[in-house]
Amino acid sequence: MAIIVDGKIAIVTGGSSGIGLAFVKLLQSKGCSVVIGDIQFTPDAEALQNNKLAKVLFKKTDVTNWKELTDLFTFTEKEIGVPDIVCPSAGIFEPSWSNFWNDTESQSYKTVQINVEHPVKATRLAIRSFIKAKKPGVVAHLSSIGGQTTRLNIPIYCATKSFLNHFVRAFSDLEAAENIKVIAIAPGMVATPLWFKENKERLKSVGETDLWIQPEEIATILYNVCVDPAYKGGTVIEASGQGQTRQVEIFNDPGPPGIGHKGGANSELEKDVYDLLQKEKSKL
Repeated sequence: MAIIVDGKIAIVTGGSSGIGLAFVKLLQSKGCSVVIGDIQFTPDAEALQNNKLAKVLFKKTDVTNWKELTDLFTFTEKEIGVPDIVCPSAGIFEPSWSNFWNDTESQSYKTVQINVEHPVKATRLAIRSFIKAKKPGVVAHLSSIGGQTTRLNIPIYCATKSFLNHFVRAFSDLEAAENIKVIAIAPGMVATPLWFKENKERLKSVGETDLWIQPEEIATILYNVCVDPAYKGGTVIEASGQGQTRQVEIFNDPGPPGIGHKGGANSELEKDVYDLLQKEKSKL
């Protein structure tokens, strides 16, 4: 039987914008209370507190800080109870300030911390929380079609999503053993602030025929994989737009159906990389 989320509790990191916010809205509309863990409480997210269907609370959280991530779970349990669904949706798309090619970081890559260490730690905290409360639970991750491919201009991002896909597959037996489902969806290009506010320079990598997916569509698919028992733990579900989904296989997978990886302007950012390398060579 499908999981009924009415009266349930969720934690969504990065829930103040983009796919995370769309997912929070959908959960609340189904009667599920949500705690948003994010660095800021946006007006759109804050407005949800006026909706009486279910509670939406905010806990300022830097997901790269493990203490703050742990405090997010403690806060949730204290204020409304042990979560039933945990969605570590916070992520970044290798922006200029955390980028392999720009060398703007001196000690670590925030892209790795946010896209890898944060979802890994959130999964551990979620499992511990579910087991302590002796209740079933779902951890729903946001991967990307980038995890099935690779691009010269965003090598860290693609690698982090590939890591996440394989990480999720490690939990394929956990659902049967402990009634804890760990799953991921891998969207194509979603029209979120990651593109239009934080990474505008990357828009020139988009071809004219590439398909933009709306956050609400991805939120619906994310909701479905959480509640529908047909989606088993340990699986990665690709969401390529216009309602198309498929399971990403661990071996001999055909790869994404071209979404975000077609011709046209898609090579522009690779040209930028080669220009940078030429400048470096000229200084030798």
